[in-house]
Amino acid sequence: MAAGRDLDNPPPPDLVSGRHVISRGRCASSTGSWAVVAFVAVVLVAGGAHAAKSKAGKAEEIREYLDKATAAFALNHFAEAAENYEKAFALKPDAAVLYNAAQAHRLANNKERALELYQSYLRLYGSDKRAEIEKHVENLKQAIEKDRAVATSPPTSPAPVGGATAEAPPAPAPAEPPPPPKPEPAPAAAVVPAAPPPAAQPAPVLVAQASPPAEGGSVVSKPWFWIAVGAVVVGAVVTAVVVTRPGPSDPVGNLGDPVAGN
Repeated sequence: MAAGRDLDNPPPPDLVSGRHVISRGRCASSTGSWAVVAFVAVVLVAGGAHAAKSKAGKAEEIREYLDKATAAFALNHFAEAAENYEKAFALKPDAAVLYNAAQAHRLANNKERALELYQSYLRLYGSDKRAEIEKHVENLKQAIEKDRAVATSPPTSPAPVGGATAEAPPAPAPAEPPPPPKPEPAPAAAVVPAAPPPAAQPAPVLVAQASPPAEGGSVVSKPWFWIAVGAVVVGAVVTAVVVTRPGPSDPVGNLGDPVAGN
């Protein structure tokens, strides 16, 4: 019975042993915390070292691209220089690198890519070299338009191969001549008033000049002159008498005025 009572009521735990257990737990907890701190520190240090190594590697890569571009540009391998300048700019944007890439494309006769990079330079770094780059942009635009005109000018079909003769394209129909210009109406002739008929000139009067008297004396002194004058005077008197005398059919002619009847 005593033994069963001991099993049902175990003795209280040893206080000293409990203290040792608690101390061990605390030590284990402190050790785990220091391990976490150490791990975090190692991770941070490793991350910083990796970032520094990555940054150094990136700078080294940029320097490698720039060295290749500079060497290619000096050897007039402008297309290769432009490619390396673009790779360097993609890793670290820089105004000088973008300008050099545009220059290399222009010298490599890659007009369209050079025009794009020049325009990007004006958009991002427009305050520097603006006048020079705007001149390059204008010249490139004109050259591109000229190249397109040459590329699209006829003929655009390939030449026949293997002795086959290609049919010549039909000649374009001649352009119709423009209609002749309509004749402009002649200006109306100015009406000139008719000149008035010349005034009738009076007939010239011929004045007979007296002939000089014949030698030997005046006409008046001739006797036949006075005979002729006397004959004219007599004729005139006889004519006047005949005209004024009443005829035989006029019985009243010499009776005077008629007398009124009773």
